[in-house]
Amino acid sequence: MLRKISGLLVSLCFGLAHAEAALEPAKQIAAEIDSGIHPGFESFIMQVDGVVVGRAVNSTLSKRAPDLRSATKSITALLIGIAIDRGAIPSVQTKVMDLLPSRRTVFEQDPRKAAMTLEDLLTMRSGLDCNDWDPKSPGHEDKMYRTRDWVAFWSEQKMRTEPGTEFSYCTGNVVALGEILAAAVSMSADAFALKYLFVPIEVRRAEWRYFDGKRGVDTGGHLRLEPDDLLKIGELVLARGTYKGKRIVSEAWIEAMTQERTNIPNMSQRYGYLWWLDHTKDPKLPQTKLWWAQGNGGSLLMVMPQLNAVMVTTGTRFNRPDMLEPMFWLRDRLLPAMQPDK
Repeated sequence: MLRKISGLLVSLCFGLAHAEAALEPAKQIAAEIDSGIHPGFESFIMQVDGVVVGRAVNSTLSKRAPDLRSATKSITALLIGIAIDRGAIPSVQTKVMDLLPSRRTVFEQDPRKAAMTLEDLLTMRSGLDCNDWDPKSPGHEDKMYRTRDWVAFWSEQKMRTEPGTEFSYCTGNVVALGEILAAAVSMSADAFALKYLFVPIEVRRAEWRYFDGKRGVDTGGHLRLEPDDLLKIGELVLARGTYKGKRIVSEAWIEAMTQERTNIPNMSQRYGYLWWLDHTKDPKLPQTKLWWAQGNGGSLLMVMPQLNAVMVTTGTRFNRPDMLEPMFWLRDRLLPAMQPDK
């Protein structure tokens, strides 16, 4: 018993040290956001060991929560995990055409398309000729948005490669996951999210985008959540699927979701199940895995498990390279302060 108490005290001391170390730079960044030094960023929250060490949220967000854009995809991954935990979806190896019976005919026309699995969508390896990073791609998201039935547009794209072989960032894959979820649980994706994720973790408001006369939910982007509620998603992932001691999604799913699944062309980062993955490489920085959700404009939810830390930002720097500025705050200011010898 004394050994357990001693271990707990040591852990607590290290935790307090991390929080105290991050306090000053996090407070400074929050003050800079408040004073407009970083135009285009609406919010910044840093939490370490359950303590918020820096927080700035623009008052305009009280009227309408920020658009998370593609950070929505990572939340969709959690919803799929909850559905698998509940037995509504058999496994990630289930064929997509079996999960989308109304679209089955389209998949049966191509053996490669018929072989596509749920995991291929979660890892952006559907094999479809769909690449949002290439404006000329036939399945590009902007072309999908101009149609009425986004899932029909997505499913009718030709196959470019064998499923499960190459990473190609395709929002249509994740929009299809919303329809898969709805078919599996017999309720809309937004209703499922509310009942099994947002209400249990005390999210105050969530606003989805819809398509096809509101018959489809945009699970690939444009979800609006308050920054403090996005922080709760990070807390859930950090706690391996629990929130305030209550199990929301299985630890097995969190582990599977944050496991490296595929390389990304010309990038050092890796991809899990709709979560970006990396780790600190500079020996001058504290060593931790990095799991994050990211959206156009500056939306970022960064989970650092070895540091028991979560960082949230939201912004409106759409289609600008400097929307990644929070990554530099993390590398140059926040993480150096949390190095143990500090």
